[in-house]
Amino acid sequence: MKPQTGQFSFFRKAISLCLLAAFVLTNGAAVQTIAVESDRTATAFQTFTTDLTQLGREGRLRQSSSFEAEINKALEVLGKGGTRQPVLVDENGSVQDEIVEQIAIRVAKGSAPVAMQNRSIVKLETTSLYSNAVNTTKLQAALATILETVLRTNGQTILFVDDLTALVNSGNHNSAFVSAIRDGKLKLIGGSSRAAFDEKVVTDDTLNKLFEVISVERQQSGENVEAERPRPRSYRGDNVSPDLRAMMGNSDSNEQRVDVIVQAKNADNPSLRALIEAGDAIIVDRIGRTETLVVNMTLSTVESLSKSGLVNYISPDRQIKMQGHVEATTGTSLMRSQPSGYGRSAAYSLDGAGVGIAVLDSGIASNIKSFTEGSSTSRVVYSKSFVLGDASTADAYGHGTHVASIAAGSSTRNNGAYRGIAPKAKIINLRVLDQQGLGTTSSLLNAIEWVRLNHTTYNIRVVNISLGTPAIDSMWNDPLCHAVQDLSYYGILVVAAAGNNGKTTNGAKVYGQVHSPGNDPSVLTVGASNTFGTDARSDDVVATYSSHGPTRSYSTDASGYKHYDNVIKPDIIAPGNKLIGAAAPSSTLLTQYPGLTNTSLNITGTDNDMMYQSGTSMAAPVAAGAAALLFQMNPKLTPTMVKMLLQYTAQPLSGVNMFEQGAGQLNVEGAARLARSYKFDNDFNNVLKGSALLQANQSFPAATSSISGTTFTWSQGALSDHAYLRGSSLATTYHDVYDNWWWFEWGVSYSANNTQSLNSMFAPGVSIHQQVLTSNGSAMGGGNIFVSYGVLVGDGVLVGDGVLIGDGVLIGDGVLIGDGVLIGDGVLIGDGVLIGDSTVAFSVILNGDPTACMQ
Repeated sequence: MKPQTGQFSFFRKAISLCLLAAFVLTNGAAVQTIAVESDRTATAFQTFTTDLTQLGREGRLRQSSSFEAEINKALEVLGKGGTRQPVLVDENGSVQDEIVEQIAIRVAKGSAPVAMQNRSIVKLETTSLYSNAVNTTKLQAALATILETVLRTNGQTILFVDDLTALVNSGNHNSAFVSAIRDGKLKLIGGSSRAAFDEKVVTDDTLNKLFEVISVERQQSGENVEAERPRPRSYRGDNVSPDLRAMMGNSDSNEQRVDVIVQAKNADNPSLRALIEAGDAIIVDRIGRTETLVVNMTLSTVESLSKSGLVNYISPDRQIKMQGHVEATTGTSLMRSQPSGYGRSAAYSLDGAGVGIAVLDSGIASNIKSFTEGSSTSRVVYSKSFVLGDASTADAYGHGTHVASIAAGSSTRNNGAYRGIAPKAKIINLRVLDQQGLGTTSSLLNAIEWVRLNHTTYNIRVVNISLGTPAIDSMWNDPLCHAVQDLSYYGILVVAAAGNNGKTTNGAKVYGQVHSPGNDPSVLTVGASNTFGTDARSDDVVATYSSHGPTRSYSTDASGYKHYDNVIKPDIIAPGNKLIGAAAPSSTLLTQYPGLTNTSLNITGTDNDMMYQSGTSMAAPVAAGAAALLFQMNPKLTPTMVKMLLQYTAQPLSGVNMFEQGAGQLNVEGAARLARSYKFDNDFNNVLKGSALLQANQSFPAATSSISGTTFTWSQGALSDHAYLRGSSLATTYHDVYDNWWWFEWGVSYSANNTQSLNSMFAPGVSIHQQVLTSNGSAMGGGNIFVSYGVLVGDGVLVGDGVLIGDGVLIGDGVLIGDGVLIGDGVLIGDGVLIGDSTVAFSVILNGDPTACMQ
């Protein structure tokens, strides 16, 4: 087929496949006698190939906005080199031409990745070749000439073979094509139907390892039908992120290139595409089916897009980093055995069974005992990599395996001392960090989008994100915040690490360093506590490194004035210092830092080794496992209801303020005891505001817990963005803010002077209080004011000794708050955004707070 005809003929493709099926070129075996009309095989390349790249330069190829993900994946595989070649696989081989033509257009226009510049995409015209064939010898000679011509270009020519299995199959190991691929000399794009590829390649390990399958389908197996998205976003301020705007102002050249995330109003808008192409931009990726594009472009193009009216927000594709006895100290062991009653006819074990937890991290060693013990198969039910150029889902770094085991490990070593919170939960392994523990915002966005599309297949109710990036963009503009909000819309609770930037390298306390996406109000953001290795909670403190609020992400208005989010975070804290969890064999962390394990934890020759890690990365999966238990107990709970349960029953630590501990320390015993009294046959999204949550025969439980000899009072409250909420009605009555894709803040209104009040989304019985308190260890509201009324929502409001912390004032250059605590440490991008504390953050994983730990 010549592409310029403008139509892709499935009928003609079918004829071609039938013809190809007649030619199995195996080790000189005789096949049907045929001949080629011309004896001049030297002209075979010109006769039976089409230079798609040249047609692209001439504008003779049809442009299409379909299959963006498949196009980018093929370019990625080709660009990274190596022996593995991309193969486009669909049900009937009907769309490969369309995809490859778009690749050729990008190469022709210079908008492909740098590694693909100056290449030629040449199609083997199989229909023409075989329809003119009358002799096997001449056919093989023509194919040999074509291959020889391609190889002479030393990789500059990429051959497109639309039915790969006719030339490369399980009976054809010694063909010239196979040898050229195996030796790394031939670059190609293959095409195949799914059935043919599975039969002729997948069954043969020798061949299969030469190819990387790109599955082409409008809706992947097991995906949900595209549901209606939440209502349109409300973006605020400048449509370019502050750090990208600063880069544009400081750069010596507007032609400097940068990878950015473009939140378009319509990603397929021809005007947008033309503007991108005119600015010499390269579309690197599209986040699933969303309007969000990852684009490599010049700074001048960023400015053009900003002024075009076609985009909502542009921000850098920032780097993301990982952040690193729990049954007893959280009270989980007290609630494992659940009796009959509470509306249930039989007793059961509270262990997370049936609930899916997606772990977005550095991969998981899925076959070690932490995920197989007590089961004939691994509870890691699905794995996928979103790391650019690396399809492996194993944990080369060693962070994700440890995180997953804390949430849902099932190891029985040391009498179960290292077992996770939800040891029967299903684990979905979505790798977004490389072997050094680094990744990009776009990889995380793609993983979150995968969860959105596939959550029903694996019953994913909890997503654990033990990593983050500096929270620069306001939650109203941040693409990560938008992505996690979407998951809330589908009934999924995102649990995120607060970050490990709670102190400077000199040990001074720092406020305002909660990471993205932990800065989003829909997320359960978790800080770290230090249990000193004891089950008793009387000695527990906040870990010194745990990031403190308020969130300092911001938007900038037309006058250049900064408006900070100032959300009270974290929501809760959980044990995170020197926790023992599973070790991924031969991982980077274990190899480079052997002090993270010892001979009693790391037993040679086993698949059951353990290691220490510290950080809010380790605290987050403790809370994620707790959330999975609540969803197991009552699948009808909404994400905001689970957030409320975990905050309402948390233990406020005395002498600690809300910016440091949120509502307090996780209390699984209290949360599970309260949740089991709720109705479990109601779809809470459809009940009326004011409806009772408790079952008809249940009374509200006592608001205290006793864990390992320590009795404490629940917080009995929850946090909105800039205040705290009190009242038993939070836990006994349904409020409209509990619906999917709503959270507490939607029930709060602001007056002209920034006074906060509750609106009609709350039923009666809840009160709002506009201070940030240092707790005295009693219920929320007990203690002293740490930050005065209105500071978090006012512009230029005085605090403490008269220093401004409202909008427009630098935070991080030695400004004092109240009792002289520094906010930030003077290393700034723009206003108060900390970078350069990576030494502190990484040392947390290795060392934690130098105190006693579990054994």
